[in-house]
Amino acid sequence: MTKFLVVDTETGGVDPATQSLLSVGLVVWDAGRLGAQLEILVAEDPLVTTPEAMAVNRIDIGRHMASAVAPKSAVEQIEGFVAAHFAEAVAAGEKVVLAGHNVGFDIGFLKRLYRLAEVPFDSRFSHRSVDTASIMRFLHLCGLAPAAATTSDGAFAFLKVTPEAAGRHTALADARATARLLGAAIRLVRHRDLCGVDA
Repeated sequence: MTKFLVVDTETGGVDPATQSLLSVGLVVWDAGRLGAQLEILVAEDPLVTTPEAMAVNRIDIGRHMASAVAPKSAVEQIEGFVAAHFAEAVAAGEKVVLAGHNVGFDIGFLKRLYRLAEVPFDSRFSHRSVDTASIMRFLHLCGLAPAAATTSDGAFAFLKVTPEAAGRHTALADARATARLLGAAIRLVRHRDLCGVDA
């Protein structure tokens, strides 16, 4: 499958066992092309955050809660998005592959969301994922990228992907940037004639 669902999350902390998911950004990545996109603001009850996390994501909680939805509604929106944009895979009984930068972090919080909504996460999403952070580290090990490119900002700079300044550290803007980063990494390898994957 060359079609992935790129995901990014903004959260109230780093521990999905105890801290809240605040927003989810989703971008369909189809053989290098960015497709449909969705951002969902989530209203957990109770809302658990840390000052450190809120300083990074700069989310105004009052404004956030005015348009956020409960976990059950958020999962319904995700499921509808997947059904609409991965219809062939869903019809064939395939599970959707998630992609992201340090995607294990985002998957942990998505699993929290599905647990709160009492919907099984593993029935929809594959246990396999695509992690652009790991890809950049691999490119560095191969001598195709500098050590600085193993950080998120370094990867964007090296591959000339410019995140949206106004939307940096919003889930959707970061998901879009990660989707472009994935395509740029593949184009780098193809340019070196090292693989035949179309980007």
